[in-house]
Amino acid sequence: MNEGNKTNRFLRGEELYQSVIGDGTGDVQTLVGQLLIGLGFKSKLIGTPFLKEAIIYRYEKTDIAHVSYANDVYACVANNLHSTANRVERAIRNTIYDCAQCGNLSAFDELLHGRVSSPGYIPSNIELISSIVTWLQLEKERGHVK
Repeated sequence: MNEGNKTNRFLRGEELYQSVIGDGTGDVQTLVGQLLIGLGFKSKLIGTPFLKEAIIYRYEKTDIAHVSYANDVYACVANNLHSTANRVERAIRNTIYDCAQCGNLSAFDELLHGRVSSPGYIPSNIELISSIVTWLQLEKERGHVK
């Protein structure tokens, strides 16, 4: 292959799983970061660290039956990253939109054996965060998440 014609190649389901999980266990911070990179979230977008924080916060609060994203998740992320809840929500939404257009959200469908994304459909903040948290919980049960 000519190096000048190299195209952006995203990992597919099992390849993505191996690049994130590998052969061992990892802490949730590292796994979420690797997953977001593998899915094509751009680190230059302000919503990517907001999304990472929101996923980790929600993962750590799984014992709470009902979590208000606006009052709990976005507010906590905003407080930690010096922003406002409205800006956090909007930045995450824009980052998900960007990834749906240019990224690899379909690989996450393969990982979760579910439907997070399809052509023409962009998951909401809550749908994506909840799906990733569910995946992390499954991986914790398998012993892959510390």
